[in-house]
Amino acid sequence: MGDEVVWEAFRAGAGPDAELRGRWRSGLGHRADAPVEVLIALLDGDAPYFLYRRDLPAPVLDAAVLHPSKGVWGRAAESGALSPEQWERLLETLARRGTGAARLALLRELRDEDAARAERPGLLGVSPPVAPRTAAEIAELADAVPEIPAEDRTYALWWVGALFDDPDAMRQLAAHPNRWVRRSVARAPRLPADVAARLGRDEDRVVRLFLTESCADAPAETLLDVWGWWPGSFSFPGRPRDHPNFPRAGLLRHADDPRPRYRLLALDDPAATAGLAVRLAADPDPEVRARAAADRRLPSTAAVALLGDPDPAVRRAAAGHPTLPAATLAALLRGPDPDLAEAAAGNPAVPLPVARWMATR
Repeated sequence: MGDEVVWEAFRAGAGPDAELRGRWRSGLGHRADAPVEVLIALLDGDAPYFLYRRDLPAPVLDAAVLHPSKGVWGRAAESGALSPEQWERLLETLARRGTGAARLALLRELRDEDAARAERPGLLGVSPPVAPRTAAEIAELADAVPEIPAEDRTYALWWVGALFDDPDAMRQLAAHPNRWVRRSVARAPRLPADVAARLGRDEDRVVRLFLTESCADAPAETLLDVWGWWPGSFSFPGRPRDHPNFPRAGLLRHADDPRPRYRLLALDDPAATAGLAVRLAADPDPEVRARAAADRRLPSTAAVALLGDPDPAVRRAAAGHPTLPAATLAALLRGPDPDLAEAAAGNPAVPLPVARWMATR
């Protein structure tokens, strides 16, 4: 049966029930190549969580801030992705609709927090007007910072943030014995190479973590080290693995590493082969198998086999593999496992006309 026949039969079938419809819409919302019109159509769903994506086209957020449902414009406001113009449009629209003053005030506060976070990520509070200027003033402030335990949840000190563009100040503070001070320096967007290298070797794990999350100059070896013990966060999704300095070449050496998180990195090497993907698809660790299941070099037959993996995360990754046959995808979309139906809905192999049809069911 040809692909066109498969998808014609799929669309001719019975409409999805409420749960399946929601799963389709959720999967479509996280499809990387979903057209703007599909994403806008999904705004009318029950839970447009895709609005928290960091890569949404501007027209989708434009539509979201004008949407009548609080579940839509509220999520757009919470996403942290609205531009100043979109914020103003949202506030003006809500004011015209008679939204109460208290809610508008809360939204303005959220807007201001977004703006401050974008300007100075990882910093706590609003900077007082005067920052330290001399090395002596900097040393005096640093020496007055209280000691904190290693497990303390830390935000960068405002006055350190005010000095981010001063390389001599960063060099001075990176050598300070107080971990809170050094953690604050590690939040700098850019650092001199020697300062980044020093912090990359810091004895405090959180210093190294903050460096990989915030600083464009984080050393490759530090990024690789942090990858081994940090699973990621909502505040800095993808880090450290998506950092521009994260190594790619040479990762094949980790294919036989006893640590699963390093084994899976072997597939990030451009020199990795389909054969390696097949081998890691049979790895004893489910995280490694899930990485192999998502690899485009994995043959279709191996991806289909992973749909029967005992681990649900591996099965979901396999359902998103772009080489799955059309008949397999169509069966997953209407199959008994709602998690696999959702994952299949985000598969780029689902033709865009079919995706548009699914978005409006």
